Amino acid sequence: MLRRAAYAVLARSLRRKFRRIVWEGPWHPPPADRPFVLYGNHHAFYDAQILGLLTERMLGRRTVVWMEELDRFPFLAVLGALPFPGDDASRRLRTIRRTARLMRRRPDTALIYFPEAHLHPIEDGVLDFPENRFERLARVLAGAWWWPVVVRVSGWHAATPTATLAGGAPHERPTGRERETLTALSEALAGAAPRERRVLVDGRPGPHERWDMTPLGRWFVR
Repeated sequence: MLRRAAYAVLARSLRRKFRRIVWEGPWHPPPADRPFVLYGNHHAFYDAQILGLLTERMLGRRTVVWMEELDRFPFLAVLGALPFPGDDASRRLRTIRRTARLMRRRPDTALIYFPEAHLHPIEDGVLDFPENRFERLARVLAGAWWWPVVVRVSGWHAATPTATLAGGAPHERPTGRERETLTALSEALAGAAPRERRVLVDGRPGPHERWDMTPLGRWFVR
C-alpha cells in the first residue's frame, strides 16, 4: 500500500515537471515471465524516476534501483532503491546478492542499472566503463533479460521540458557491446526524425498553452 502511494506521488510529480514523457520507436519490453535488467544512460536528474515509473506503473514490475546516496534520502527505499555506496564494497556486494535473491523469488523484478555509475552532462556522451562489468553481473543475476533504454530531456526553452525514451531489443545475455548500444540509441534519439511515438505521461500544459490574456491588452498596451 505504501509503495503504491509513493509511486502515485511520483507520477503526479513528474506530470508537474514535464510537459510529456514519450517513447519513440519500437516498443519491445522484455517478456513478462522472467526478471530483467534495464540498463541506461545517466544524463538527467530524473532518469531513475522516469524509468521507475515505466517499469513499476506501466510494465507492472517490482522495481529495484541501486543508489549511491540512499543514506541521504532513505525514504526512496519505498520506491525500491537499495544502497550502493561508492566507499563500501561489502555493502554493494550485499545489495547485489539481495537483488539476485529477489529475482529468483519474484520473476517480475526489474533492476534499473546505470553502468556509467554517476550522473553527468549529456554532452559527454556515454562514459566508458569496464567491458566485463555486465558479464560479472550476469553470473550473479542469472536468467535475467537485459534491456537497453536511453532517456533524453529536451525542450528546456519551454515552461516544462519533454523527456523522450527509446529502447533496443532485449537480449538474454550480455554482448560486451553495451556501451556501443547505448551510444547508438542516444545518438539516434538526438538526431533522427520523429518516428512511431507513444505518450507515456501527458503532463500539465505550460502557461503559454493554458493562458490567453488578450482581452486585458486594452488596459496595458497602447
